[in-house]
Amino acid sequence: MFTLARLLAATGGRVVRGSADPSLVFRGGAFDSRILTPGTLFFALRDVRDGHDFVADAIARGARGAVVERVPEGVPRDALLVEVDSVPGALRRLADALRDERPIPAVGITGNVGKTTAKQATIAALGARYRVLGSASSYNNEIGVPLTFLDLEPTHEVAVVELGFFVPGEIADLCRLVRPRVGVITRIPDRPVHFERTPSVEAIAAGKAELIEALPRDGLALLNADDPRVRSLAGRTRARVVLYGLAADAELRARDVVDDGLDGFRFTVDHRGAHAEARVPMPGTHFLAAVLPALGAAVELGVPLGEAAAALATMEPPAHRMAVRHAEGMTVIDDSYNSSPAAVAAALALLRGQRSRRVAVIGDMRELGALSAEAHEDAGRDAARSADVLVTVGDLARTIARVARPSSLDVYEAADAAEAILIVRRVVRPGDVVLVKGSLAVGLTKVVDALVASEAVALH
Repeated sequence: MFTLARLLAATGGRVVRGSADPSLVFRGGAFDSRILTPGTLFFALRDVRDGHDFVADAIARGARGAVVERVPEGVPRDALLVEVDSVPGALRRLADALRDERPIPAVGITGNVGKTTAKQATIAALGARYRVLGSASSYNNEIGVPLTFLDLEPTHEVAVVELGFFVPGEIADLCRLVRPRVGVITRIPDRPVHFERTPSVEAIAAGKAELIEALPRDGLALLNADDPRVRSLAGRTRARVVLYGLAADAELRARDVVDDGLDGFRFTVDHRGAHAEARVPMPGTHFLAAVLPALGAAVELGVPLGEAAAALATMEPPAHRMAVRHAEGMTVIDDSYNSSPAAVAAALALLRGQRSRRVAVIGDMRELGALSAEAHEDAGRDAARSADVLVTVGDLARTIARVARPSSLDVYEAADAAEAILIVRRVVRPGDVVLVKGSLAVGLTKVVDALVASEAVALH
């Protein structure tokens, strides 16, 4: 939340249309006119498409104004437009200014797998005592992180921010804005997501290490003891290091893990002589690596371990990530937001444990580069022992179908999500458990929506 006066002072922009009332208040920022909240400020960013072409739509949908580099056509004469030299530069300068005004402690979270779930778990654990500012969705880049701080309000007491890595130096730069006191690195598997964007897994690890390198000397680095690559980063920080996981030498340790299937899982956590019972409302014990550091971050910032552990039961699972939904007698495991070899293996392991007829809808795993062929072949072998029916979606996923076909399961291939919907509607039966998994670009959220329809209700 910020005023027009604050915006102009931070960005050096000028009002070229509309009211110049310095007390005008904006309730956050947005770059997508389709999902903005009324009262926000629209930033006309240039990416695949030019945000200037959507300013009029943003104003019509309730944006209180727009930051632009030129006056676009079709915008009402009374609409507020603030002209700047660079829209991304203005967004960052405004976020820096708002962060300066509210130096609350922050938790930064990164990793190649599990960072969004870790963020949600940390928000829940810290929420036992504090009002938490958390990054929305997967707002983890040079646009999403600054937008997060545009939502900063005087009542916020701590921030939890997800940090993604695409190029060297990106996380280091974002840390200059976030100023994390606690840093979490979840997992860096041998076959990481977005591998084609980086030269090696080691380069990805170095990029993730930028988070803990940015921590202050009196900060805390929470590193996954069960991931050798993450564990090896301990020497890259001047902050205190706490290893977490199942390993015997983990200072923050989980034990007695109980898998409750689609209802989630439970475990006991030990930390500094204290013990607590925790329940996680997301299926898949592989999420332990994401939720356990949330407890370490919460304790570091003053939340008693028992309170933080109890609060995990209230965590809101990330949208389209292992969300269990049901309709018309079917159970749908909606994991359609994104995909990677490790995530597909974990999702199929969950499906494999179900007693009902099992249907796997698996889409392309994108951006794997040289790892792609082998990863899709492995997924095919895994699907063959995990499902009774397999529907693959996309060109890359045809490899999954080819490898799985010699087994006893029924295999279907779809070119896209629309064709997959037709196939799935034809093959599913009441009582089935249907897993939907694939990279976001494949569009498998449409398959989930078609299965559960509007009358479906959330199971958790």
